[in-house]
Amino acid sequence: MTEIDRRRLVALSLPLVVPIAMRATFAATRDRFGEQRGYLAGFGIYWASCAALTAGLIGPKRARALFRDRRPHPGRPALLAAALLLWPPAGAIATRFLPARSAASPANLATIGAVALANATLEEALWRGVYISLWPDNPVLGWIWPAVGFGAWHVAPQVIHPSSMGFPAYVTAATALGLSWGWVAYRSRSLQWVAASHVLTDGSGIENARYFFAG
Repeated sequence: MTEIDRRRLVALSLPLVVPIAMRATFAATRDRFGEQRGYLAGFGIYWASCAALTAGLIGPKRARALFRDRRPHPGRPALLAAALLLWPPAGAIATRFLPARSAASPANLATIGAVALANATLEEALWRGVYISLWPDNPVLGWIWPAVGFGAWHVAPQVIHPSSMGFPAYVTAATALGLSWGWVAYRSRSLQWVAASHVLTDGSGIENARYFFAG
């Protein structure tokens, strides 16, 4: 088995392994540290895992290059790419940011902005960057399969803080996001557009700041 075959085998397992492992991790950090600090610890472990897996599977240089394309195109057809990039932040701004903005403090905004930047960058590197690098010409493995894993991993944080949307709806919505961003990443061979959309989407969740900031 070649090195690339071994990396692909590991990558193929992640949409199954990561959700299971991270669910157990969040349960363990909750039991060890309590809900607030357990939530922070769970995400810290998840982000560290994203970074380590990305570095191990495609290397830091390749990962950085995916964010530095000087002339990235969003994918063709362009109208479809624009729609797939715009609906996540548009929906998040309308349903999450605008209703909560009047009660948001500067600390809330700074916290959720920092969380959004870290989360979006590391998730895009793993769930999109790794797969478009290892399977650039296979839409099932380069686009659809990692989107399933991306959606499924969102089960884990709900061990501590269940979504108000309900479990099935939340995971379905996360999978839809993964399919949208994954299509653009697969077609464009770049993470710049999807990372920007992801940051805006995550950064609209002002209410989520309370899970990361105690104050």
